[in-house]
Amino acid sequence: MNERDRLIASLMLDPVDRVPVISHLQTGTVDLMGASGAFWPEANRDARKMLTLALAAHTVAGLESVKVPFDVALDSTAFGVMTGRDAIDRPPSIIEPMIHTIDDVERLNIPDPHRDGRAPVVLKALSILQEMDLRIPIFGGVIAPFMLAGQMRGEEAAIMDLILNPNLMRALLSKCAEWGAIYTEAQIDAGADVITLVDATASGTILSPEQYAEFALPFQRVVVDAAHRKGAPVILHICGDTSMNLDLMISTGADGLSVDQCMNMAWVKERTRGLCAAVGNVSPTTTLLFHSPSQVRQACREIMEAGTDILAPGCGIAPRTPLTNLVAMANSVKEYEGK
Repeated sequence: MNERDRLIASLMLDPVDRVPVISHLQTGTVDLMGASGAFWPEANRDARKMLTLALAAHTVAGLESVKVPFDVALDSTAFGVMTGRDAIDRPPSIIEPMIHTIDDVERLNIPDPHRDGRAPVVLKALSILQEMDLRIPIFGGVIAPFMLAGQMRGEEAAIMDLILNPNLMRALLSKCAEWGAIYTEAQIDAGADVITLVDATASGTILSPEQYAEFALPFQRVVVDAAHRKGAPVILHICGDTSMNLDLMISTGADGLSVDQCMNMAWVKERTRGLCAAVGNVSPTTTLLFHSPSQVRQACREIMEAGTDILAPGCGIAPRTPLTNLVAMANSVKEYEGK
């Protein structure tokens, strides 16, 4: 069973020979940049450098996946949002929101992922990766509508809008969902095997179950359905404590739920069993960034014993993560299998 087959089977809840080990979120680290010769910020804007750095997570660190892009601000650039402030160890960030009134929303045109912002860079990188005929899963990444709306509106303003200006948010979410579906389809056509749908700000610490059901769930489903129409599975990732909203996350139809390191994997597995794959949840901010390789292996072993279907970081990998710790995570699945 090769790496792609194992990952897809795990998401389909089919039998596998062992747990896959992947990173379906950000994988660009300074060590991998040095090993591959592809560095930020150029690797966020040049397709060849982007795929070279993404591949290093597999060829150098041993993870069983390749994921583009690295930053979560990319989707917003298609709408015209300015990003910047990036460096070798810092991904691009939003410089200034662009939505201030309902009129701004109404004037928004749905971007073309083949033309607008940095989306074409991702599609080109995926196309080249597809031509390489890899036996590892190729991940594309799409920012979910609630998170994207927050980037375009400003996160604080967007949260206030849920109560004070819900019509603006619904209109903006609809356009973000339309973009997400189009961009998802374009990524799959270009070569993505799996889509990671990132909705970091839809955490239970921000959205109550009622708010999630109204402002996140229906728009996530638009993107998940678009991927499924193309025959590709989806992993939905949400940061923070998602315990109150986990059942709603399951109802999106996503094939895998990626949970933060603060979540108890045994509890997550109990609730997702037979419904979707549990994905995660090695801490990138403590275990991978600061602990020793032996501590990384122990943490991975505990997560596998708790029942994760797919071993992965609980969020994007920190750029200063030591390569030795990524290698330790990659090797942990084979060590666990042999016991």
